[in-house]
Amino acid sequence: MKRVNYVIANWKMNGLRSHRKLYNSINKHLVSKKSNKPNVIICPPHTLIHTFALEKKSKVKLGAQDAHQHNSGAFTGCISSEMIKDLGAEYVIIGHSERRQYFNESTQLIADKIKTAHKHNLKVILCIGELKSEIKNRKKVLRNQLKSLPVNPNHKNIIIAYEPVWAIGTGLTPSLLEINEIHSSIRSILKSKLDFSKKVSILYGGSVNRKNAKEILSLENVDGALVGGASLKISEFSKIIDYS
Repeated sequence: MKRVNYVIANWKMNGLRSHRKLYNSINKHLVSKKSNKPNVIICPPHTLIHTFALEKKSKVKLGAQDAHQHNSGAFTGCISSEMIKDLGAEYVIIGHSERRQYFNESTQLIADKIKTAHKHNLKVILCIGELKSEIKNRKKVLRNQLKSLPVNPNHKNIIIAYEPVWAIGTGLTPSLLEINEIHSSIRSILKSKLDFSKKVSILYGGSVNRKNAKEILSLENVDGALVGGASLKISEFSKIIDYS
């Protein structure tokens, strides 16, 4: 079953207006590729989404890094799915481990965010992954996190990103065999929730860089990558795009 291939950049709390040069460099690299172009999505800070959306004929798609569960209201400092859509983004990351860890986001809260995002026609990149202390119970942890998905959602508006928390920013990654098996396990879990589970793209994230991307992206069960720090360097990110 051929699935959509994605390379997604999560810039986290990095990026000023000057990063427009990086955005344009990524787009230029995509234009130069004549075949096998992956779907490249940049998720910059909210402050840059509209700036990038104004770039005409860009081949880079835009996403946000989070969205509130409510449409509007007295929630100082938050941003809604409707606002994100209005800025020009098509995608939103929900359930990133840093949101779970630093903001105590629960499975139910993440489910509410996904529901609201879908209501405003945003495609959701749902992040799941275990802590180092949870490796032995990994499948149970991932199964619980996947409970955030609505019942039988459209496979076209869901992307799953598996990021082992212990690998993010550490330079460590599971073995290639482990990654392939974990992704296969995630698809098996999805099978009980989705009629079209075989069509859902499952990406790998967690210390993806130009040195390990080629092998990771060549795995049968990996449909792309969610990239953190390496996405802020064109020399790194362009190579990851080329390997996808």
